[in-house]
Amino acid sequence: MTPFNSCAIMKVCLVLNEAEKRGWDAVDDAAERAGGYLATPKRPLVIEYDYRAMTKYCAEKNISKMELTEDELKMFEYEEPLAYA
Repeated sequence: MTPFNSCAIMKVCLVLNEAEKRGWDAVDDAAERAGGYLATPKRPLVIEYDYRAMTKYCAEKNISKMELTEDELKMFEYEEPLAYA
């Protein structure tokens, strides 16, 4: 198995000093008393584009949207996601 094989399984070992280990033990104990760990799910990455501007740009350049480079595509990304009702 090669180190950078996409199918390879990587094992990560974390080395803690005694104080860090006690801290994690306390977290584990508190989580056990509370019934387990809670984690909020990450919001999926959604990139929204200004399709009107993109369509106009592609018409001017006489290219399809599929031919846009990554840099060109970034020009049409909204800074912040649109709010939906």
